[in-house]
Amino acid sequence: MKKFVFWAMMTLGVVGLQSCDKDDDDRLQVSANLQEAFDTRYPNVSRVDWEQKGQFYEAEFADNGYENKAWFTPDGVWVMTEYDIPFAQLPQTVQDAFKTGAYASWRVDDVDKIEKTDASVIYVIEVESGEKEYELTYLEDGTLIREEAEWGEHTPVTPGQTSEVKELVKTKYPQAVILDIEEEKGGIEVEISDGGRQKEVYYKLADGVLSWMHTTYEIEEREYSTLPEGVRQALADLSGSGMEVDDVDFFETETGNYYRIEVEDRGADKYVYVAENGEMLQMKLKNYA
Repeated sequence: MKKFVFWAMMTLGVVGLQSCDKDDDDRLQVSANLQEAFDTRYPNVSRVDWEQKGQFYEAEFADNGYENKAWFTPDGVWVMTEYDIPFAQLPQTVQDAFKTGAYASWRVDDVDKIEKTDASVIYVIEVESGEKEYELTYLEDGTLIREEAEWGEHTPVTPGQTSEVKELVKTKYPQAVILDIEEEKGGIEVEISDGGRQKEVYYKLADGVLSWMHTTYEIEEREYSTLPEGVRQALADLSGSGMEVDDVDFFETETGNYYRIEVEDRGADKYVYVAENGEMLQMKLKNYA
């Protein structure tokens, strides 16, 4: 947890007071409208520090001894807040899902609650075991929507883009339920539930225009027998060559569909890309895919 250490703050208090004027001079100055929007939403917080992040202004602040971050548009429209919270403050549904999940024995390193302007709320649990680290993202009902070994800062999406991407998703997947929307790698990634399956829909953002790039979802091991014959043969060939198959993901794109097979090959994690007819397209180390 990123909880402040009181005694350390007291020890450094004199230094902090002496350097306060200099720190104030270095801090980003924001407009009166933006400051008023923040003060109205968070009237009793301390240690507010502003930073410009792309098209947003991020306010880092302390509340009840925990660090939090809030994002606003330049004209003062709130879009997202990330709260640092203790595990015990997670909804019971999320706690139960974690305790009965695959990572229950891992050490919990940090817990965050993320509120967004579209009224959605997600919970993020960072866990570690030895040298491995994962970020687990849950909905309020305990649904695990993402588990990632590599992640960056959570970045909000503007209200206008949120509305636009919702329309695009509904056009392509009219029966889908949107679970989460987040900026990802220069575009926008949407988690959806469609036909009883959880999918990730990725839209590229270029010159202010969103365009669909791909949709992907995980193939469960019990489904391997239903895969196209060529893909089943590719899986058999990989296993026969001594590689261990970890995961299989299906990708739907404008130019054709393919499967991404994650394998462990002599201690190295690799991605093998296979066409629907079983043709091997390419192989890459996971870290460079």
